[in-house]
Amino acid sequence: MTVFETATRALPETIANLDLGYLGRKLLEDDAFEAERRNGERLWDEERVERALREYQQFLALMYWNPETVLVPSEDIDEVWHTHVLSTARYQADCETIFGAFQHHFPTFDEPEEVQEEQMQGQEETLKLFEENFGEIPHSYTLNDNFKCGRMNAYRKCGRKNVSRKCGRMNASRKCGRKNASRKCGRMNASRKCGRMNASPKCGRMQVPSGGT
Repeated sequence: MTVFETATRALPETIANLDLGYLGRKLLEDDAFEAERRNGERLWDEERVERALREYQQFLALMYWNPETVLVPSEDIDEVWHTHVLSTARYQADCETIFGAFQHHFPTFDEPEEVQEEQMQGQEETLKLFEENFGEIPHSYTLNDNFKCGRMNAYRKCGRKNVSRKCGRMNASRKCGRKNASRKCGRMNASRKCGRMNASPKCGRMQVPSGGT
């Protein structure tokens, strides 16, 4: 019995038949390289890779079945997606085979709270769809609260119309005590950095310091 035969809904053939083995090998190779570079432990093993590939296929199926829904991948699913995208020719061919059109993916950066709220709603809908279609929430969603978004078709950008905004992190962003939600912790503007001792405002300070007070 294959792992997908236990699911409450069968994957589309175009997704079930995807050859994603090369993605698993790439994930393991990259992880080994990073572990050696950091002189630290490896983060991925064969079990985690196998599970992530399975969850990614399920996520692709949800994308296929729910083209109008903003779906939020877990961190592991997102990592597989990134790796898939980097194999540009194969990714494009797979998208054409599955969806009939290219599916764009965008990296994730910290965003204002209103964007995070939209992402939280997308996360809840994604988990609901996983349960409805596959009978359970994927393991990777229970390990990390930092859900990432990257889904965008020709007319939707993770639920936002503003192309300059990218999908944000799901954990509550900190503003270093500032009331202005448009200013992010550690950045006063494009050129001023939090904590600098020059005349620029300091992180968490509500006024420009003068004379050290």
